[in-house]
Amino acid sequence: MLTKEKKSALIDEISSALKTSPIVVFTDFSGMPVAASNKMRMEMYKQFGDNATYRVGRNTLIRTAVKKAELSVQEYSALIDGSTGVFYINDSVDPIEALKFLTEFAKKNSNRPVVKGGMLEGVIFDAKQAAEYAKLPSKQQLIAMVLGSLNAPISGLVNVMAGTLKKVLYALNAVKEQKEKAE
Repeated sequence: MLTKEKKSALIDEISSALKTSPIVVFTDFSGMPVAASNKMRMEMYKQFGDNATYRVGRNTLIRTAVKKAELSVQEYSALIDGSTGVFYINDSVDPIEALKFLTEFAKKNSNRPVVKGGMLEGVIFDAKQAAEYAKLPSKQQLIAMVLGSLNAPISGLVNVMAGTLKKVLYALNAVKEQKEKAE
């Protein structure tokens, strides 16, 4: 049982996350064995270190944290129902990467925890939108795509220039061979 101080600390922590985290995901962990929960936390720590957190709390405490963050409890009421876990990250982690982690872990573990929805950059999303967001490329993948598309025209120009130089070289070699035959 949580003491008053621990409850207050949990409320403050979740409230702060709702204000500052780029993504906060609400999950239903019912039916999830303790071993699976521990495994998820270990994998989360391996991938994100101390930059990601998963907390489980009573819904009344989570609602209080939402109120303390000066957000509408009604907007979050569908997300704060049943057995609720709260997953959030700090600014150094890509939010889509974090959401992908949760959805991929759930796929490997009998669809537990179930993503109910959450908040991405201040916008509330539901479970269906979470599944769509998880399909998006991560920030690193997007950067690689942009750099690749920027690099393509330059590579094409280099190939055209090299091809033109090769043609000139072949023509000079042909003239040289003709002159050698004439001599």
